[in-house]
Amino acid sequence: MQSKFLALFILFSLTISAQENEGISWKEASINDKIKLSLSLADFEDRYKKADSIVNGYAYSCAEKAEVEVKLYYYKGICFELQKDNTLKFSSIDFSVRKAMYFSINEDWFDHTTSLKSFHRSFPEQAEYVEDIYDEVTGEEYQSVVIFPRDLSEGYEWNFNFKNGKLHSITYIESCK
Repeated sequence: MQSKFLALFILFSLTISAQENEGISWKEASINDKIKLSLSLADFEDRYKKADSIVNGYAYSCAEKAEVEVKLYYYKGICFELQKDNTLKFSSIDFSVRKAMYFSINEDWFDHTTSLKSFHRSFPEQAEYVEDIYDEVTGEEYQSVVIFPRDLSEGYEWNFNFKNGKLHSITYIESCK
């Protein structure tokens, strides 16, 4: 009886560890420990007054199954996408715009000084898979590491892009289910 209980406990533990990995949860992340990744447009305007720029861009819509025009709000290197419900949702951060910005999670933070080597200490498993990418828009080359959410059933990923060995940007990408 005890061995069956132990076997069930081990199986349960493995199931939980398979669901929870070394990734990043949307809920735990913020910018500079104070800017939430999702906030209403009214809250944004109340706290930060106005965006540095607002541009029309394109993003893939899972609902539309096509590229759709979106409004992008840029603030100190952070890009937010305006949602239909007037909520701004984090899309990316470019650390070359403002050096005082950082991306924080519960137990760590990352900024323009983060090296690929130090990043590897935070995410040893996923940082093993570094991919060389070329950005056709900017014409720049990066080394990119994809970090999945802690709960693998959630449909998104974080792309950490390094240039010259230092963290250049982070992009949030949703997967269509």
